[in-house]
Amino acid sequence: MISVGDALACVLDATPRLGTERLSLVEACGRVAAETVTSARAVPNAANAAMDGYALRHADAAAPGARLRVVGVIPAGTVRTEAVAAGTAVKIFTGSAVPPGADAVVKVEDTEEQGGVVTVRVAVPPGNNIRSAGEDVAPGQAVLAPGAVIGPADVGVLASVGRSTVVVHRRPRVTILSTGSELVEVDEPIGPGQVVNSNAYALAAAVREAGGEPVVLPIVRDDPGAVRAGLAQAMLGDVVLSSGGVSVGDFDFVKEALDEARVERLFWKVAQKPGKPLTFGRLGERLFFGLPGNPVSALVCFYVYVRPALRKLSGHARLHLPVVEATLAVATRKAADLTEFIRVRLTDGPDGPVATPASSQSSGVLTGLGAGAALLVGPAAERQLPAGGRYPVVVVDGDGLARTVPAF
Repeated sequence: MISVGDALACVLDATPRLGTERLSLVEACGRVAAETVTSARAVPNAANAAMDGYALRHADAAAPGARLRVVGVIPAGTVRTEAVAAGTAVKIFTGSAVPPGADAVVKVEDTEEQGGVVTVRVAVPPGNNIRSAGEDVAPGQAVLAPGAVIGPADVGVLASVGRSTVVVHRRPRVTILSTGSELVEVDEPIGPGQVVNSNAYALAAAVREAGGEPVVLPIVRDDPGAVRAGLAQAMLGDVVLSSGGVSVGDFDFVKEALDEARVERLFWKVAQKPGKPLTFGRLGERLFFGLPGNPVSALVCFYVYVRPALRKLSGHARLHLPVVEATLAVATRKAADLTEFIRVRLTDGPDGPVATPASSQSSGVLTGLGAGAALLVGPAAERQLPAGGRYPVVVVDGDGLARTVPAF
């Protein structure tokens, strides 16, 4: 049986980065860049006004009360080639190119115009309200680097330098295979001894949140042939997630089916709770995770092992969920010799986050991993976690720490 740390290191060592694809700017938002983009132009390409007002020579308005003759208007999108002479001003609008001769713009609120003459009520320093050429981007400047997660501002910058497409890392395609003769689909009636295949939906949502593309396959019954056939269909994915069938029961056939498919098994069983019977292997660059059938166990294993692998495949540098140190609110018993992921809720305390364990830690109680959930990491060497102890907590749902009103 392998430790949690060794299992995670094994998963990440076996995980490659996927190839690339070219996407339009809107499609690329949220993806990881796989190229350096260098601008061939200056942004802005000419000095322009940052305010509606008047373009002038600052020397003509060095003191309040200057009166200047208005000799023209520059609507946005037009260019004035005639220089601004001494004692004159040109009406200008936000984004309009500053005409030659002018070295400052006074905002309209600080002026009064009557009869073709503008009175400037303030002293105007040089460069006032002017955005210089190349202020945002200079020619030859790199505006996107490989490994950067493309956000809305990056999309805007790429558009401003004339790039309509960008090369990004491909998203992993994840096939999800649920095994178990007791399973029924979500819209089917439940008979005695049957349960809804909730794992497929939870895992598909988790895959999508992690940036992957989930493909949910039909339920596979507890039959060796059916499991082999389902696994063959699942081979279409970059990552295969199966749930159930990896323990030691008479009807657990997934491990054997993986062996028959010549999947290299890198480990089976991790010294953790929940999720001990986790299986991980690979075939070429395709990854296989045999997740436990209990819904909590499956999701915990996903958050700890599968999610980081999906993010590495996608090109991300930051692979893991955020971790905070929290104070345990009440004394809590844990499993001996196992790293236990204890479901908690986080609240603000005087010395930082406080973790309160969920009332049930059963592997079948999925509500404990709902909104605001977090996982306190109970060390394998401890059996009793004391109240007031400080422990690392994996933040599954960041909204659980969000304040209602930011402290601006």
